[in-house]
Amino acid sequence: MKSKSNLIGAVLCVFLLTACSKKILTDNPEPDATLYEINHKEDVSLVFFDHNQDDGLEKHLNIYQRFAEAFDTIQDVHVFHVSEDCVIEFRNYGYYYFNNHDDKIKSGMILSNGVDKPILVTNADKYIETYESYFKVPFNDKVYYGKLRKAEIAERQKESEKELKSKFKVDQNYADNLIQNSNVSYYPKTNAFLSCSTGKVTAKAFRDSAKNAKSFMQIETLYDKNGLIKQYSTIINGVLYSEDLYYRNPYHLIDSIVRRNEKGEKSKDVFKYGKKQFSIISVDQKNVMIAKVFHLNGKFQCAKSETVNGSGDVVAITFFEYDEFGRIVKEVNATRKLVYEYKNDQEVFYSKMKIYSIKDNVLLSENIRYSEGNKDIFMSKEGNKILSKTVSLNNSNGCAKTVYNYNSDNKLSELYEYSYEN
Repeated sequence: MKSKSNLIGAVLCVFLLTACSKKILTDNPEPDATLYEINHKEDVSLVFFDHNQDDGLEKHLNIYQRFAEAFDTIQDVHVFHVSEDCVIEFRNYGYYYFNNHDDKIKSGMILSNGVDKPILVTNADKYIETYESYFKVPFNDKVYYGKLRKAEIAERQKESEKELKSKFKVDQNYADNLIQNSNVSYYPKTNAFLSCSTGKVTAKAFRDSAKNAKSFMQIETLYDKNGLIKQYSTIINGVLYSEDLYYRNPYHLIDSIVRRNEKGEKSKDVFKYGKKQFSIISVDQKNVMIAKVFHLNGKFQCAKSETVNGSGDVVAITFFEYDEFGRIVKEVNATRKLVYEYKNDQEVFYSKMKIYSIKDNVLLSENIRYSEGNKDIFMSKEGNKILSKTVSLNNSNGCAKTVYNYNSDNKLSELYEYSYEN
């Protein structure tokens, strides 16, 4: 899972300096347009846009507030409000663009599952209905349930507080098994290149290959001597935007992650471990609620994950299957099935990932990974069409030195330069 405070996609919108066409959702951007980037692959992004007008926007803004509050503590759902004129770029498995400079469309909502082409809704009365139909989950926020929900939510908060105070004896054997086998983002497969994740790793973004057009974003990751993350910082225009501090127990398991956002507000994710599962409890000034549950099988592999919203509702369930070498071979949720293929028995990372629709089992797209000398190449394809491509140039230790991201027109969209301080 990805932290909501980690600004993976740059969420900054400025006024366009060039004229804009009036296309709705397209595969091609307006040339030389300044972009508002949504870069959350496989996550849900909900973008509410308007032209900063007061008349006729009450329902539109009210529903935006409902979604923003409902998913405030959910790390895999990103809710944005865009009122300036700009081009919005969705960096899914393919690049898609929406031009927010159309006088005929005063307001609307764009839904993206991080994989497919986003969809656009302009009738505020259809926002919730479309969300529920598209993602196959109910929108259970506090307005929808009203007073009847308050008691239920309060009870779930009590249960979460009880879980927060619970104790489970963790030993070295438990910790080693969980770290090595769970195969979740907090405990990924062992890094084959330990030198890539010791000390400080800095990623600077640029807009061109000559590195003249510097982006406003910089990511700094700090690792300990065991290759475990200690700190993750996002810097915007030279100013600290967000920061995650990782605290671990003597067995290297995560105890908590303390987060600070751009306003300086702090929240905390507390990790609670048990015999057959471990949970993440979100703690802030307003709420204490279980946010994520990872269910473990007898081999300490994550067999099922549950994502919970701020009201305690399970909003997403994913099932995982593994091969004899402990690698994920299948990942299934309510809308998609991901099938992973590996080049040989030794490879830790997949060589191909195919994404299917659950509804009709149609192949939506596939991701391909391969190496050429000191290059690692990642491509996303839909049939014969290349949706996006990433080329990583590596140093002698196999660590990424420069990463080039290309769009569906094979044009460079962004470049990341990595530096390592051990």
